[in-house]
Amino acid sequence: MVVRHPHFTEKGLREQVEIVEGIESPLLLVVPNKDMDKNPEISIVVPVYNEESLIEELCSRLKCVGDALNRSYEILIVDDGSDDGSFEKLKRISEADKIFRLVKLTRNFGQQSAVLAGFRISRGEIVVQLDSDLQNPPEEIPKLLAALTENIDLVTTIHKKRQDGLLRVLGSKFLCGFGQMLFGKTVKLNLSSFRVMRRSVIEKIEACKDRSRYMAVLMSWMGLPSVEVEVEHHARKKGETKYNLLTLMKLSWDLVTGYSNFPLRLVTYMGLFGAFIGFLMMAFLLYQRIANGILIEGFVVLSAVFAFFAGVQLLSIGFLGEYLGRVHSQIQDRPDYIVEKVIE
Repeated sequence: MVVRHPHFTEKGLREQVEIVEGIESPLLLVVPNKDMDKNPEISIVVPVYNEESLIEELCSRLKCVGDALNRSYEILIVDDGSDDGSFEKLKRISEADKIFRLVKLTRNFGQQSAVLAGFRISRGEIVVQLDSDLQNPPEEIPKLLAALTENIDLVTTIHKKRQDGLLRVLGSKFLCGFGQMLFGKTVKLNLSSFRVMRRSVIEKIEACKDRSRYMAVLMSWMGLPSVEVEVEHHARKKGETKYNLLTLMKLSWDLVTGYSNFPLRLVTYMGLFGAFIGFLMMAFLLYQRIANGILIEGFVVLSAVFAFFAGVQLLSIGFLGEYLGRVHSQIQDRPDYIVEKVIE
């Protein structure tokens, strides 16, 4: 008797396998399935949040770049809870052209969570990450792919000249410089969100169970075989940037508390410094009293000392609370995002 059932190979390609029963070692006749070409070589992952004015241009340019590669590819767009009509436009485009796959999250979970969702749902062996604001031009993708040689797992980018406002440029430089100071020479920090990687990099990301998923920092921390490529950078033509000063401050705080113990060490140093100052003041007051017979009024001095130590204690409690909150989030083990639907 011949029984047909689906069988999955190590590559995840579905095949029809015929098992001929009645033989001591079953004979497997492998017949390729028509769906075997569903796994593209390249996945272009783009998180989108309230970019209605850029959707048509974004998709058109991505499609032109992908077709010119002469390699199998898919364009995976993750809608991170947009409320301006972006999803409706993306839905019409994905229904008209099956090269586009659309993932809709239930709400706005943040760019890093949207990127992680795209990584997990993508099917290509090579994954391109690109922002939706078109400041990093899609036309630079072939340059990054060319740099992904046999011994390289990750290609990151540096801009020839940033076309952002002064506040954004200074904030990014501070964030990168401060992060590099925390990591030291052992980590080469690159915070660009325009990159190309192999599937193995995503598998390594999945092995990291911490709640802080700042992708650029996490990939830099891994120390993967990587190379930097210089690319053009354009000014934003439409829409508003999602990276304001408050967002940069949040990323800075996530970088500090998620990847280092610097705040805890800072509290220790401040405690030692406060104890040292207190000892010096006590020695000075005793000297004045014993050697010169001078009794210094203590209320002002005690008030200053009390205010200093109260500030140190409150700061210490704040730092400890931040780390305790991260432990609490880790124990809750909630998902990084929730997918509402996937349109293919």
